[in-house]
Amino acid sequence: MRKEVVLILLLAVAVIALLSLSNRYNKPTDTDARQFFAEDLARSYPNADAREILSSAQVGEGASAYYLLKARVAYNLSTPCPRRLEVEYYYPPQSFVRRSPETLVGNCQVCLGANSTCVLSYMEEAIIASHTAPRTDSVGAFLRNHPEAVPSVQLLPAFNGESNVWQVNWALADGSGISVYLSQHSGQLVDVRSLGS
Repeated sequence: MRKEVVLILLLAVAVIALLSLSNRYNKPTDTDARQFFAEDLARSYPNADAREILSSAQVGEGASAYYLLKARVAYNLSTPCPRRLEVEYYYPPQSFVRRSPETLVGNCQVCLGANSTCVLSYMEEAIIASHTAPRTDSVGAFLRNHPEAVPSVQLLPAFNGESNVWQVNWALADGSGISVYLSQHSGQLVDVRSLGS
């Protein structure tokens, strides 16, 4: 009977030691963090047009290390007024309160109160500015006449001698439409052209 008790105790100690060692060496990885975050974003924002992990950084070392991840969540990307949220996440989840998503672009407004300098950091801002910035009245009229127009956006390294220019194409189903070019650095209109010219 005594041998059995000693054997059970030894077995229990061995199991506890193995679990302790496996937890010590089973540190979360960047891949684990990104996968868990992507799954959580899909659950938390099922109707979003875009869910994109922007960054992942390890904070700390050893057993107390964790990852801080940031993601972009966008809605209404096919409309003149998209919305962009920034979501932060800690992996493994921490015991402190998770920060609420921050709305970076919304209410169909960018650069409120800006005189001459308005940096358009995000594609969602470029879509809104393409029809609300000064001298874009023709684009606004086009969108009122063609509410079915869908935007596509790219950041050009250079255009018309200017660096970092947003190109926002408002396309119709037949391929026609309008291209709007905006300076990323100032938010100012650079050019408006018929799509394809």
